[in-house]
Amino acid sequence: MTEEHSPMPSARPTETADAVQQTHQLSFEHLAGDHRRLLDRAIAAVLATNVAELTYAQIVDGHPIEAPRHKPANPDYRPPTLPFPIPPAHTELCPGILEKVHEFRRQFSPDILMFDSKLLSEYCACNPGSRRFKMCLMELVALAVHQIAVILFELDTSVHKNDPKPLLPPKSNQSYWMMYPDGPPPTLFYHRWYQDHDQYPRGISDMVGYWAEAQILGGVVLFDRRDPDTEPAADPDAVYFHSCRKGVTYRIYQLLPEQRKALLDFLLTDEPLSASPLPILGDAKNRIRVDPQEPIRETGIYRNLWEQKDYVPRSRNEGISCVRNDLDFPTSGDELEGRRRASLRNRKHLLEMRARRRARRSDP
Repeated sequence: MTEEHSPMPSARPTETADAVQQTHQLSFEHLAGDHRRLLDRAIAAVLATNVAELTYAQIVDGHPIEAPRHKPANPDYRPPTLPFPIPPAHTELCPGILEKVHEFRRQFSPDILMFDSKLLSEYCACNPGSRRFKMCLMELVALAVHQIAVILFELDTSVHKNDPKPLLPPKSNQSYWMMYPDGPPPTLFYHRWYQDHDQYPRGISDMVGYWAEAQILGGVVLFDRRDPDTEPAADPDAVYFHSCRKGVTYRIYQLLPEQRKALLDFLLTDEPLSASPLPILGDAKNRIRVDPQEPIRETGIYRNLWEQKDYVPRSRNEGISCVRNDLDFPTSGDELEGRRRASLRNRKHLLEMRARRRARRSDP
């Protein structure tokens, strides 16, 4: 983390995909009154944006579209980072895809959405407009954006099932195979830091959900889960985004007060705003950042503990480059601290590997 947010290790319960699947879920239809109306309106506001339409349309199409070389017609769109090339001809949606998305939106009912019962109960217990109400609302909207992507992906409507597979880079391309040692991800719709589908409740479909969050909202939506009673640095009102796009830091960043306000104003307004603030993206002013390589049980910045496995460095010198990187580390002090943390991570991993080798040699 940056100097504004230092990691504070603490004991937290483990959370597995099995545990999540056993967690009691409640559907949207259990909501009533203002709580139902306000969440329904917030979800509808997001679905009505151009960036949501284009993101969900790509999932229905079955292939992300490549950014055209000319200026895109939709200024909201930012191309995803892909592990292998998209055919150059696929710079626009296939015919009929947008019509399918429009039909889905016309028929869509939020009652099909399912939420964790504890979160939904907490939301219902809050007075509309209160600080905690707003935090619950933002989390529920993020989950809705994620879940709609999951639903669309599982409809399996891709028109590209019979397309030829792109050739993989040769084994001599060390940078590629270091990044993707097991080959390309199982779907083109993915966020680099959210690929642990073997422990996600909906498997690969959740990978698509995280990708959609980052495309539509600006990043995977995370929160400060630390206990303020035991960890003074905790900020229960903080919202963090984890983006995955060119020109935006790969690190997790806290939304600025004005960004948080813009998001809430958009979700809570009675009248449609003249322009959508989505996607909300971080820049050099977002100084409070977290290294995604750090264990989330230590940083306390996450939504669910199962969303990421502990990071494993790919080399003993990872993250210790002498090249200035002001995109991810706005100041020289940030960068020096980043190198120090990377060095500690690499050394810890090296010591763990040596300990495992010694244990294997000592086994009878």
